[in-house]
Amino acid sequence: MPVMSARISPRLWGIDRLALSKKIGIDLGTSRMMVYVKGEGVVVDEPALMAIDERGDRVLAVGNAAADLLLRGGKARAVRSVGDGNVVDYEVAGTMLQYLIGRIVGRQRIFRPDVMLSIPPAVGGVQRRAVLEATMQAGAKTAYLIDKPLAAAIGARLPVATTDGLLVANLGAGSTEVAAIANGEVLAMESIVTGGRALDEAIATRVQAEHRVRVQPGEAERLKLELGSAVKRQSEETLEVSAVDASGRMTTITIHSSSVQAAIEEGLAVIVACVQRVLAEVPAARHSSLQRNGLILTGGGARLPGLAELFAARISLPVRVAAQPEACIALGTGMALDNLAVVRRGQHYIT
Repeated sequence: MPVMSARISPRLWGIDRLALSKKIGIDLGTSRMMVYVKGEGVVVDEPALMAIDERGDRVLAVGNAAADLLLRGGKARAVRSVGDGNVVDYEVAGTMLQYLIGRIVGRQRIFRPDVMLSIPPAVGGVQRRAVLEATMQAGAKTAYLIDKPLAAAIGARLPVATTDGLLVANLGAGSTEVAAIANGEVLAMESIVTGGRALDEAIATRVQAEHRVRVQPGEAERLKLELGSAVKRQSEETLEVSAVDASGRMTTITIHSSSVQAAIEEGLAVIVACVQRVLAEVPAARHSSLQRNGLILTGGGARLPGLAELFAARISLPVRVAAQPEACIALGTGMALDNLAVVRRGQHYIT
């Protein structure tokens, strides 16, 4: 008797495909890539980094493994999917998405996931289509896009579908996105390529001008994190950092907190001006609700001490920092999968 085979529906075995198909939210940032899985929370938080060979023909590592490989030196080159917050390299993004989706669903992709991916507002229609297609090729069953500030607001647990008006500013590494939102609609939105890295560069430039040395990689960011403040500190603090002098020799210098604050003032003023421009675009009828709901700060940059105080003084609105600000976009992308009406309204999806 010949052997016969048949495709038996998983439901006949008591298996629900919908239950097995995961819902994944992905934030591919300039600095970090984060993945939210419904029912599990944020399961991946790694450098948004890929290491390739010298010729660029072969991917050597992604994420943490890429960072470790590059620290060892050698001929590996670093590439990123997002540069300056707004420029997307679709080839690199596709490889990273394949890596991330593979980590979540495993090698046997019988039940392909629904994927929501955050996107910078400045990315146009053709580029959005390319990102959607890259997500599908990486293994998604259905792919959706959501603008970063809207995802950030959702991830901050703000009632974006029912509120009559609020402001959100997402301060990322490569960019800052600001949006005014009411009843699920974006009233005004702007993205600028000033973020945490621009502040780091300003600190490095000031140190070089004052001390005639070049700080080592990562030291400017350390100065920002440990000494930085958006407003004047009550007391002066100092930190020793590694640097290279004019003759190429390693040295150690002492930096004061007042110098760090002065270095980042201009960059912070650019970000404040962006919020002011978005606020000016909001219809006058919404101003009372904005005064009531205020501005919410998200993104890793929101942790800068004194930032809420600075914004409150400049825009005359109540300001607060979201809980887990650096994870808001990843959380929001995942949560948005349960409220697809907002995303589908903009037609940024593909199945």
